[in-house]
Amino acid sequence: MLTFEYPYLFLGIIIFVICAFTCKEKRSAIYMPHWLSLPLHVKTNRLQIILKWLGISMLFTALASPIIQNKEEQLRLSHSILLLLDVSESMHKEMFDRTTMKSKFVLSKELASAFIEKRKMDNIGVIVFGDFAYVATPLTYDYESASMIVQNLEEGIAGKKTAMYDALFLATRLLQNNSAKEKVVVLLTDGFNTTGNIPLDAALRALESEKIKVYAIGIGREGEFDESVLGLLAQKSGGAFFKANNAKTLEEIYTKIDAMEQSLQSSSVKYHYQYLYIYPLLVAFLTLLGYGKLAFRQNVCN
Repeated sequence: MLTFEYPYLFLGIIIFVICAFTCKEKRSAIYMPHWLSLPLHVKTNRLQIILKWLGISMLFTALASPIIQNKEEQLRLSHSILLLLDVSESMHKEMFDRTTMKSKFVLSKELASAFIEKRKMDNIGVIVFGDFAYVATPLTYDYESASMIVQNLEEGIAGKKTAMYDALFLATRLLQNNSAKEKVVVLLTDGFNTTGNIPLDAALRALESEKIKVYAIGIGREGEFDESVLGLLAQKSGGAFFKANNAKTLEEIYTKIDAMEQSLQSSSVKYHYQYLYIYPLLVAFLTLLGYGKLAFRQNVCN
């Protein structure tokens, strides 16, 4: 949208208009042009008047500072969520659930994929861990691609053991300096931390320093996963700890987490200004230069 920073400066043109009628130029002689040159002088005078007023108008237009104002609405990131999926050897065993014959690995993939597709206005990424932890998909708004990557995860992709603390520490590095209102980790595992380079206290300190909330899910029968550690992670971070021993419960847990971390869309408006004063200033310079040249030539001729 075109607008002016100082529109009141256009009032200055009024001074020139008043002066044009009241401040008459005094001449020391009477000029009697030859009748053959009269049309030329009349034409020159008209051109001078046009150039003079165009130059004055453009000069005040430049002083008023014309600008093009563009409004940009910036959506504020609501949540950054990382799903941490255990892909160790034990996850490939079937759930102790008569309603499904799927393994814990397949079931967790399906529900994690569905969770990703439900989220709106969030940055979502996935970390998988076994003998080591690695980023399956970085934080992204491309939910379709993230969901597809989760669905295509294969058994044994990261080894047989469980480097849970390494995965948590890696999550803190991905969320470091993230501008989201809420930073969330959803951790799913069916066992104990059995390998890795990061101790529990280092992972806890990193989570605390980045203000990351942890929702910990233990999948399987009691005693198969580390309830004390999962509970501690949830408690220290302000999250929650869930236990799932069947497909329905696990699905309900993901639904609860989805409801507890509702995406909140907020926005801020930022204005971009493009200053255009140089263009009328250039026109004013050229027209007044032309006016001065014509006036000088006329005085020389006279």
